[in-house]
Amino acid sequence: MLVKDFPFTSERVLRGHTGAVNALTFAPSGNELASGSEDGSLIIWDSLSGKLKSRFTFASSILSLAWGPRRSYRLYVGCLDGTLAIIEDLESNEATNSVLTGIRAPVFSLAVEGYSGDIAIALGSEVHIAQALQSGKCVTRKIFPSPKDLPLMGEQLDKRVRGRAVVFMDNGNLLVVAYLYHGIVCWDTSSFEQRWQINPIHSHQIMYCTCSGHAALSFDTKRIALTNLGDGVDIYSLGKSYPDLRIKNRPASQNQNVPVQVSWLSDGGAVVSGSSDGDVRIWATSSGELLQSLEHKGKTSLRWAAHIY
Repeated sequence: MLVKDFPFTSERVLRGHTGAVNALTFAPSGNELASGSEDGSLIIWDSLSGKLKSRFTFASSILSLAWGPRRSYRLYVGCLDGTLAIIEDLESNEATNSVLTGIRAPVFSLAVEGYSGDIAIALGSEVHIAQALQSGKCVTRKIFPSPKDLPLMGEQLDKRVRGRAVVFMDNGNLLVVAYLYHGIVCWDTSSFEQRWQINPIHSHQIMYCTCSGHAALSFDTKRIALTNLGDGVDIYSLGKSYPDLRIKNRPASQNQNVPVQVSWLSDGGAVVSGSSDGDVRIWATSSGELLQSLEHKGKTSLRWAAHIY
């Protein structure tokens, strides 16, 4: 794999938010892009033309977004104040329903199971699975126990449970959760047992951050890319606690040491990560070779979305 395989160039800049963008996600069809901001605004863009199609306004910052299965075309919106809204009409400019979790806590991450439509929710110190009711609302039906402490947990000043990324596996029978301080856990969604746990090799004291998405499951569901909150990105095989590959992407300063987003490209042949120095970087997962660096005007790059057509 060579640098020429990744000739990404800037096509357009989408302007409409007045605060930082916390969440980005393409619709299953790839025709729309949803963006959620610190200012409480949610914008639906035409992904080909870049035109603003609709705008929604919420009372607090938007932290997470997830589209429902292709057949439903719902958009789920998670907010800092605990709001978990469902938008079914992208042109209505208002949410039509909600997910009832029973608690009010920041909604850090969302994932939707493609077949059943179940929603995994990392909110506050809990991880829920919610299911749709005939009324259109969704309600929590499962709450997972707290994960086991890591061997190095005694070194952490902050021991709160904070889920930062969630993803379903095995047709919804498994749920993988990346925690801010408790590693990565694969849960059995029926028995609540831990199938495996990755204990990352890094143990860093970091500032509290509402960011999510600092871990990503590969397309073949065999590897996890994890922002290690220290010097870059580590790639682990499922269930193993020492990385197969360590990619150096140091923060610009200790004060900017925050969990930036990481994702996969090219069927797992490359991994892409944000940074605190303003660039988005793409590496080959076979060698760790830097393939491309995308400039971002010197601002911390925390969020992006990718769609494979």
